[in-house]
Amino acid sequence: MGSIIALYRKTPLIIKLVLGLGIGGMLGLLAPERFMWVKNLGYIFIKALEYTAPILVFILLINAITNSHIGEKNGSTYGLKRVILMFVVSAVAASVLSILVCSLYKVSVPLHDNPVVRDITDKSLFTTFIKEIVYNPIEALIHGKYLAILLWAAFIGIFVRQTEATTKQVVNDLAAIATKITRVILELAPFGVMGLMFHDMTSATSSSGTSLLMYKDLIILFLVISAIMFFIVNPLIVMVLTRRNAFRLMPALEKSIIYSFFTCSSAANIPVNQQIAEEKNVTRQLSTVAIPLGATIHKPGSIITINMLALVALFSYNPAADITVMQYIELGIVSVISSACIAGVANGSLMLIPIACRIFDIPDHMILSIIEINVLLTFIRDSFATTLNSSSDLLFTLAVDERHKTNTDALVDNIINAKHIKRREENENAIKKALNASQNTAAEEESDK
Repeated sequence: MGSIIALYRKTPLIIKLVLGLGIGGMLGLLAPERFMWVKNLGYIFIKALEYTAPILVFILLINAITNSHIGEKNGSTYGLKRVILMFVVSAVAASVLSILVCSLYKVSVPLHDNPVVRDITDKSLFTTFIKEIVYNPIEALIHGKYLAILLWAAFIGIFVRQTEATTKQVVNDLAAIATKITRVILELAPFGVMGLMFHDMTSATSSSGTSLLMYKDLIILFLVISAIMFFIVNPLIVMVLTRRNAFRLMPALEKSIIYSFFTCSSAANIPVNQQIAEEKNVTRQLSTVAIPLGATIHKPGSIITINMLALVALFSYNPAADITVMQYIELGIVSVISSACIAGVANGSLMLIPIACRIFDIPDHMILSIIEINVLLTFIRDSFATTLNSSSDLLFTLAVDERHKTNTDALVDNIINAKHIKRREENENAIKKALNASQNTAAEEESDK
């Protein structure tokens, strides 16, 4: 038994994940009824990540603020401001890109005349945002309310900084324990991925594929926009704001992409990104704040979804619609702000899609139809949207950390080189003075003679 466990640990993670995907897919296709219990492995894995992620974020963020220099004289935020700037630029770019592409390639879909009635009454985004922040800390940990978790952890971390060294050591020990628990869960990830793949295969075979084929143009449009964001826009953001080559950092995103694609949850992928950041020696004061913050407010995939579905609904309802510039601007602003305000709210898109559609005066029965299409495409859309969201969080964090360390190393090298240059100049000056003194002495001796 010990030898099997040792072999399992020595096997590279990517190989274990591929085996898990392959076995889960084969069982789902060949013998789904006999191995239905395999689906529970995926459920247990996702729930384990979802339940440990809030506690991990809470403890690590308190620990990061406790040991940081934020607020001190000449303190450093370790690139956090730059990461937040990249989140904002990425969100705006996703909004502009999705609106531009959807306007150029006007995709329309068949809408039902009598859709299932759903509640699409207006709700205040500001009220929703406040409710997500003002939350009982215990309930926030239980229900995974990350905006409230970030707020409470920040307050507690600020006050823990003013306590004795023993209290700070307790926080450090709790952070180490939470990290080890997460590592144990991630070691069992291949079994969880196997269960998720089994569930996907059985769901795909049990549902009719004709429904998805009806919306193939919509699926292709979403995938094209997401691919442009991942392979073109994000690398440009990294290049402009950090002077780093994003494609050199992308191999580090491999594990994050696999997990986020199958879990369909940025929150559940926080421990994965944290572990990757630790393996890459990312400054903990940056990763423990930037990664959970990105999982909470950075949602380019959701922004693309909101803009795309609103414009598809418009072109399906009125193909010859004359859209004003102000309507485009309003849609872009609404999608960017609302995606951050409603982060963590279950089925939040059901609230955002009607808000975006009403910018173009789309009737309620058409909005209901586009919501049904959104529900039908949930797995495909959520998988790729979460992959874009979570991998972007990690990519920006890695790039900023590398920039910070490179600049710091360059600064140290410059200081060392400056000292060497100064010492060399001093030596050269001393030699020149000695030569001049000897020459003067020789000249004086000759004059005396």
